[in-house]
Amino acid sequence: MLVVHIPSWFPIPEKPLNGNFIFRHIESLGDSVQSIVLHHLSDSFKPEIPHNATLFPVPSQEWVYAQFKAYIDAFDALVSQYGKPDLIHLHVALPLGFVAARISRKYHIPLIVSEHWTGYLPMNRPNLLFMERVILRQTFRHATHITAVSQDLLDNIALTVPVAAKKPQTVVGNVVDTELFSLKESPLHQEKKQILHVSTLANEAKNIMGILHAVDALHQRRNDFELNIVHDFRNILAETYVRERGLDSVVHFLGRKTSAEIAELLHQSAFFLLFSNFENQPCVLLESFSTGTPAVTTPVGGIPEFTNPDNAIIVTPKDESQLAEKLNVMLDNANNYQPAVIRNQALEICSSEVVGKKWLTVYHSTCNRLTV
Repeated sequence: MLVVHIPSWFPIPEKPLNGNFIFRHIESLGDSVQSIVLHHLSDSFKPEIPHNATLFPVPSQEWVYAQFKAYIDAFDALVSQYGKPDLIHLHVALPLGFVAARISRKYHIPLIVSEHWTGYLPMNRPNLLFMERVILRQTFRHATHITAVSQDLLDNIALTVPVAAKKPQTVVGNVVDTELFSLKESPLHQEKKQILHVSTLANEAKNIMGILHAVDALHQRRNDFELNIVHDFRNILAETYVRERGLDSVVHFLGRKTSAEIAELLHQSAFFLLFSNFENQPCVLLESFSTGTPAVTTPVGGIPEFTNPDNAIIVTPKDESQLAEKLNVMLDNANNYQPAVIRNQALEICSSEVVGKKWLTVYHSTCNRLTV
């Protein structure tokens, strides 16, 4: 089976991890299918693509229309070289849904659309531009099968683009490198318990200021913990708050870390913290659970679909006083959780083997449905 992947999100110099969860989806297929990634690259930045895929480059163009045409011309060349693909897999509808739908119609190739984007969620839906809505309608109208990383996201896609509700749908979650994010040793005995938060520090989504306010309040009650923050970008407001409140010895901004470094931080952490206002299926939370590390988190997006009393304490979004109380509880009880139980539950959701089998089921059912 020959599958052409069109990722709307792809690593770029300022965001080298952009779309890394898309690459993990492709890697989960292993050698069961022949995967070709169709994407434009800059001359100065050539990221590594999945080891089991072949890159078919698209010439980079300055203008949007010229770039779309370059994709279509590149696909024509791809067909000449490899033959007609069995499937087109579009990873995230915007902005390349227009291209994928056009190619699907031209060659009569089934189109699978998989989504990770939070733009469909109720708080973000009003911000969609007219042309974005046009592209989404066209993309999902021509989609043969739609997948998303959570049922919550699938439901919100249908509310945003009603035509999507008429299509076959499947939840296919994110992939975690469960060998890298391995089971931690337990219990941890530390003079100061380590809490880990990993995010972009975008306050609208991740509510980093809410975290800092709760940590500040908790610090007035006890001084036996530290918060380590891994982040892709700086948040000057957050850094200023920590400095002005005298929290420098409690809150540590660690900057960007590799996956291996994050795994090691999780191994040394009593628990993970996520206080998001909205999410889909956050990889960082799955990575935490894969190491057997419990979490304090909000029940937003797809998070309730894989959290339970065995792996997490749930806190109401934006409720900073409740967060302080739940952090206090978790600090006293983190060692009572069973890491092996937490990890085994995660393996059933996010291991490469599990997700890869789901993709193969979607691929084969899509092809069989069209040939019956």
